[in-house]
Amino acid sequence: MTQLTPAEGKAALASSVTVGNAGASAALVTPLPVNDCTGDEDGSWYATRTMQCQIYPNVKYTYRDSDGKELGTALFATAQQLDLATNSLQWTETDQITMLSSTGTLPSNLGVSWTTNCSATCTPKSTKPWVQTSIRDGQNLKTTYTLRDAPSTVYDYIDLDYQLSIGAPEAIDLLPPITWGGAEVRCDNKLSSLDKAGCVVPWYTPTLRISRAQYGSSADMIEWAQNNLSGHWGLRGTGQPLHRLQSSSQQDSNRRAICGATKFTPDPAIQNDSCDEFPFAGTYESGALNGVDHGKDCAQVTAVRAGTTNDLALDWPTVTTVGTVSGSEKCVRGHIPRSLNTDLGGAYGVFIKDVLLADDDPFWIRVTF
Repeated sequence: MTQLTPAEGKAALASSVTVGNAGASAALVTPLPVNDCTGDEDGSWYATRTMQCQIYPNVKYTYRDSDGKELGTALFATAQQLDLATNSLQWTETDQITMLSSTGTLPSNLGVSWTTNCSATCTPKSTKPWVQTSIRDGQNLKTTYTLRDAPSTVYDYIDLDYQLSIGAPEAIDLLPPITWGGAEVRCDNKLSSLDKAGCVVPWYTPTLRISRAQYGSSADMIEWAQNNLSGHWGLRGTGQPLHRLQSSSQQDSNRRAICGATKFTPDPAIQNDSCDEFPFAGTYESGALNGVDHGKDCAQVTAVRAGTTNDLALDWPTVTTVGTVSGSEKCVRGHIPRSLNTDLGGAYGVFIKDVLLADDDPFWIRVTF
């Protein structure tokens, strides 16, 4: 939230609303409003791909007489949560305001007014959950309403901003209402995925989780590359995110460069051997888009057999390097049993649909057990 500068002048009865450190939160009897941001009540926006929330605990209202003497104060907390869906062009917002405590004398008809403004193709453009709605010490006001995006042939980036005023009709405001923003939604109509129209939080970077138990040596190859090659592709905290490449023709070109029929010779010692590459052909980090025109110039690895259980992930769980690896290679290419390779690629395809990953959208990869 943004704190505003006081206006000049006095009134017979005056009030002001400010945001900042009110200093008494730890001793409050009235609990803060609750949503998915509970535990992070610092006024910052937090998000998943389909949720965005914040809790702000320090909104202070001050009531004064004609000489500017403070008559009373009240401390408020606000909370917001947007719940989106990747298969819907509408979403809900739940807003709350709680009067946590008060001191001295306050107007008997103290009320709250809140306006939500929605930009671009969003409707309704303006929502007013509360208009001079009465509030008292210890009370929580809470409302949920629906917003929607009109179907579009482009990605719609929607900004939401908010205005809050607290006061009484007889008290002239010394400060304008407080205003803030920071909530953003992106909606698309079957652009990220041919069978989905929906909305996401665009600034949240999702994580693709790859299970060793399911993908064996194909997953191990990714983790090996993340830890041993200088690109550290998709490794959060060390490398940079990967970015989806949506063009199917460019993906095919990338595969041919790294794994083309004339560039890869299957190893008969590997069960149903296939050419596996990382970064994926379906990302902008593909070696083929970064100066590699033959898979022999990638780091080379091969799956290692560990058993004969007929569970490929158990039988071929890890990889080992082939030849010399400098660590500066722009990709890794592996001899991996075909089902492990293709199943992991399918997981990436499902992930794209699940989180509506648009062209050039970033994402992390985490290999799990």
